[in-house]
Amino acid sequence: MAASIRRLHADDLEAILQIQAAAYPELAESPAAIADRLLQAPEWCWGVEHGGKLCAYLLTHPWLQSEPPAWNTALPLLPAQSTRLYIHDLALASTARGSGVATRLIGAVLQRARHARFTEAQLIAVQGSQTFWQRQGFQPTQAQGKLADTLASYGADTQMMWRRL
Repeated sequence: MAASIRRLHADDLEAILQIQAAAYPELAESPAAIADRLLQAPEWCWGVEHGGKLCAYLLTHPWLQSEPPAWNTALPLLPAQSTRLYIHDLALASTARGSGVATRLIGAVLQRARHARFTEAQLIAVQGSQTFWQRQGFQPTQAQGKLADTLASYGADTQMMWRRL
């Protein structure tokens, strides 16, 4: 699959929502929550385009807290400086699955994060995606207290994961 990685823009919102609805029908976030990430962290939201059409996206942003943001909510004002990159969402259109674009996209964004002096990345693996994320170098972390409640808001079969950059 000949595809190019590019930054996402506000006018990609409809394509993002379509990909998300097909990939995560039970976890689809509101247009407002996705638009908030595009607005607050435009330099950390990337997509893969093939044939002039968005086929994958990766939404990330700087984050200071050890606990992830709650699902389907607007973010608080993001920090100007951070050493932690939070991976909020990765989704692929069915046409892109199995093509390697997800690994390529993650690799490009994590390389960019290293150059920006981030030292770690964090995410919540959903819908049984823990094995995929482990292949990307992420390891499960223990969830207790409020973190366990936050994970529950993302649905069943979730796992907090972390990696050093």
